[in-house]
Amino acid sequence: MKRILFFLLMISIIIALDQKSWTAPNPNHIDIGVSIGFFHSSLSPHGEWIEMESGFRVWRPINIQNHWRPYLLGRWIWTDYGWYWMSNEPFGWITYHYGRWYNDDYYGWIWVPDDVWGPAWVEWRYDNSYIGWAPLPPYATFSVSFGISFTTHWTTPVHYWNFIPYHHFGNVIHYKDIASVGQTRRLIRTTRTGLQYKVSNGRIINRGVDIAIIERRGKKRISRVQVQVMHKQSGERIIRSNGNRVIERIEVYRPTKDEMQRGIVSINARRGDRALSIDMKKVERPRIESRKNSNERSNRESVRSDARQTERNVQRKVQQQDKRLNRKVKSEEQTRKSTPRVQGGKLQQNRKEMRRELIQRYERKQNPTPRTTRETLQKRIERTRQSSPSAKTDRSSREKRPSLNDDKRED
Repeated sequence: MKRILFFLLMISIIIALDQKSWTAPNPNHIDIGVSIGFFHSSLSPHGEWIEMESGFRVWRPINIQNHWRPYLLGRWIWTDYGWYWMSNEPFGWITYHYGRWYNDDYYGWIWVPDDVWGPAWVEWRYDNSYIGWAPLPPYATFSVSFGISFTTHWTTPVHYWNFIPYHHFGNVIHYKDIASVGQTRRLIRTTRTGLQYKVSNGRIINRGVDIAIIERRGKKRISRVQVQVMHKQSGERIIRSNGNRVIERIEVYRPTKDEMQRGIVSINARRGDRALSIDMKKVERPRIESRKNSNERSNRESVRSDARQTERNVQRKVQQQDKRLNRKVKSEEQTRKSTPRVQGGKLQQNRKEMRRELIQRYERKQNPTPRTTRETLQKRIERTRQSSPSAKTDRSSREKRPSLNDDKRED
């Protein structure tokens, strides 16, 4: 029992430290909240925004080749943030350092925004001859304490992967350098995973595959390059020295929160033709929102608070009514307890009378009046009829009427 309590205590401490590390202000912290309005203005020239649900929008690139996939056209550079993906595409400084990628059956490759910056968001695989990487899906979430975790079971499809030999790693990659689909299937079965993300000094580090393994199998020396954050909107670029032979540093434009707020614009996104094939219940919604969405959220919260208040008022009224009914029921029970004897006496008396009547009826049926008394009663009735004046008039009228026998006699 003590071990279980100690384990639960340690988990709570880790969660508290995790929340503090995200919320604590740090000028060198790379994880900056970004407005989707800023993303919209920067990515609209290179693709289209699609609104899948209310407040949930995705971006789809245009003018790409059939075999295109994320993290293909560019190069890997070893930096103080780990493996940094330097893209050759104009939208790469946003889509390869924020958010997640997903290949939908209907829309193709789409980018789901997120507000956490990283040198790259990929998973790794490697063996003795090849090294490969694939974009993380929207199911993948990042935590300071646990690194990358998935909200559901996920197996990366074959067409997500980019495999190249070690001697090509670190150079600019082209379509011809990528392994074929059949070879990629074999490599997925034979390679090992190398997904490693961690936080060091407020920075997200993409360790991926160990640099010593890449240097040994690629037979080349890899030097570390510094990443310098710029405050001018210039995307990302490589600064070279020594006659453009050596990469001196990478300059990255990382907007501040104030710049994000100033960059908010109205978002023009077309309504999606159909729903995504992804399970939206398992996808964490991006925390980046425009002012309109924040106002909608505040309105929803106020509506919810009003609804809760009305519900509380209704509950109070119901409780008051219940109390009144309880009082009424108690008073009725008290009155019933005070007058049970009177009502019981009345019922007893009525039962006695009914019983007496039933007994009398039964005795009459069993002991009827004798026949002689009946005859005497009939005689008395006849006498009274004869003695009445109506009976006399009837008798005189009978005497006056001639009978049929008399007429016959006269004849």
